[in-house]
Amino acid sequence: MNALNPYTTFVQQFFTSYGCSVVEQSDSHFKVQLTNEMDEEIMNRPFYWHYMKKMNRAGDPMQLTFTDTDQKINQGIYLHAGTPKLHTLYNTAIKKARTARLYEVIHQPDHNKAMSPWLVVNALLHYRGKQAKDEPISIGLNLIHGTMTLRMMERIQNIDFETKVSDYTFPMTPVITLASAYKRIERHVENYIASKNNDWAIESLRHLDQEKQLLESFYQSEDIGLESFTKEREQIDTRYKPYIDMEVINGGLFYISQETSASWVNG
Repeated sequence: MNALNPYTTFVQQFFTSYGCSVVEQSDSHFKVQLTNEMDEEIMNRPFYWHYMKKMNRAGDPMQLTFTDTDQKINQGIYLHAGTPKLHTLYNTAIKKARTARLYEVIHQPDHNKAMSPWLVVNALLHYRGKQAKDEPISIGLNLIHGTMTLRMMERIQNIDFETKVSDYTFPMTPVITLASAYKRIERHVENYIASKNNDWAIESLRHLDQEKQLLESFYQSEDIGLESFTKEREQIDTRYKPYIDMEVINGGLFYISQETSASWVNG
């Protein structure tokens, strides 16, 4: 498929990671053969799979075709930001991969290499008030010496990882506990938020006050009753009172060679 489509790589890697094979591919489309488990996960056929299991039959998982040009080509699912199936895959990936333990692949080291543990946390900061926005953050913290680095997923995206340790490498025992490391990350996020411009929160509070004053005038003029006034005041607070919430999307332990992480530690 067209390399310019930003979603193609994710979709293909998602399916191959869960044992689904790409059975057909061209410059404009590719076709995936689902496994039974993936069909049951994403195709919304609960009654079919319930029947197959009850009858002790293997079932017939479906194939999916994706295209980056037009929905009608090869009866494919058009991959773009709003594709419903794409968001289904996002949610499935998040659900299946909330935690991980991965090791950097080291090819034929000339001596035994120590692999340093990093706690990686990927999260979304939800800013809510008069306007709403979400900010992704990715933080890594070394569990040996406590070095913290930002944009962690960008740093490791081109590193090969496996679920098992490479030959002639050994994982180091963490000095910092996971609980302590996570608290350090939380404190860093709190300091980061405190350092940012808070004009959006001030504007939200100003608008909140205006809405409450307007509602109060309606109540005093007896245009609304006490019950409606109370409910509407609660809704105004919900809509406009500013707050920031951190939602952890996923995370894990990544064991990385000291050579790879040296630039992060010294930078």
